[in-house]
Amino acid sequence: MTEAASEMTKRYDLHSHTTASDGVLSPEQLVDRAIAMGIDVLAITDHDTTDGIPSALNHIQQNNLPLTLISGVEISTLWQNLEIHIVGLNIDINSMSLR
Repeated sequence: MTEAASEMTKRYDLHSHTTASDGVLSPEQLVDRAIAMGIDVLAITDHDTTDGIPSALNHIQQNNLPLTLISGVEISTLWQNLEIHIVGLNIDINSMSLR
């Protein structure tokens, strides 16, 4: 199987929330649930915070878990007086502009 074909057979979840925002699972529990569900690549995209990402990443690394984590955030904003949510992926969670 080629590398491109291998990437196409992976299972992705690119929009998930933890207890750092309105999710019901801790970052560690979300990682464990994703693995149990056969997810290969997980993006944590909590509302307006990246606070759950370090503990999820630490959990993956310390336990050598088979999951790729994408740092993300779901930014709440207004557009023409309507609330909209913008999902950002592969973000720098240490960026001061996100604080």
